[in-house]
Amino acid sequence: MKRILPLLFLLAIPASAAWTLSTEDVPSGCTHVITDGNWKIGVYKYSDDNWNLGQRSGNNGSSYVAGSGDLDLTGVAADCGVVLKTSSNGALEKNTAITSVVFPDSLETMLGNTVANDTKITNIVVGTGIRSIGQQAFYNCSSLKTITLPEGCPGLTTLGYAAFRMCKNLETPLDFSKSVFTEVSTYALVDLQKVNEIRLPETLTTLGTESLRYHAGSRVIWFYGPPPTSVANTALQPVTSPVASWVLVAARKHAADWKADARVLPFEGSEQATANAAAKALGLRGVKPIGKWTTGTNGTTHWVVEELPSETLMLIQ
Repeated sequence: MKRILPLLFLLAIPASAAWTLSTEDVPSGCTHVITDGNWKIGVYKYSDDNWNLGQRSGNNGSSYVAGSGDLDLTGVAADCGVVLKTSSNGALEKNTAITSVVFPDSLETMLGNTVANDTKITNIVVGTGIRSIGQQAFYNCSSLKTITLPEGCPGLTTLGYAAFRMCKNLETPLDFSKSVFTEVSTYALVDLQKVNEIRLPETLTTLGTESLRYHAGSRVIWFYGPPPTSVANTALQPVTSPVASWVLVAARKHAADWKADARVLPFEGSEQATANAAAKALGLRGVKPIGKWTTGTNGTTHWVVEELPSETLMLIQ
């Protein structure tokens, strides 16, 4: 019996289902379906190396996706030869049956609303091949807690409009430090109430409207290159102003002792003491102001960044 038990144990482990390609019972707007026995998803073949996941049926139709629970697309390319180069608009949008999704390394482009409004999804894994995250790709995934991105997201060229907007329960740090996009688009990283760290690439030049609007609480934002040359007035707009628990710090990227040449957001009045205390807690010794609060014609108060040194790191704490 001692020799048989290990074999029985191995037999008890369920094998992951392989994805297969089929042209039977194909819904309108698709050329094929892929299935693993639980999930069945329509795909559209543009060319041998360009398949569209969840092709829409007509201008106002829905993408064809049937199944429930965890959706793991890891083996799609290996099992059935389908290289998913793009995800069509709304590929998995409003699918309340999905609890988690793993995208394959072959997926390079997420177009608009890939998993938008999927209110039960709690976990997402993005493959190493990702090059573009389109508008509202993860919009209002209100239950999403974790998202696994390739380390630094190398090769990512686009972070689209409202891509992560309203992911209010997301807790995972977002690391784009190795990406090559030049703009954090309007609303792209807004309303992330529980994300405590965001790393932005050296190539960044532009912060769009409310692109990094923040909420009270501890958060760190790293800029790995020179300061953006184009910053919308409301890019760092607070929900309430001033926000006493936040401090903006900038320091030269390659300084031997960046803490001695820090820049800190100068809160006004009684909030200055809070800012100074936070700077002290961070161990900063060369604190200097880098901007000011400004009230616009519509009465909205926003932060205006001024005279940042070249080659900087910036963080909000």
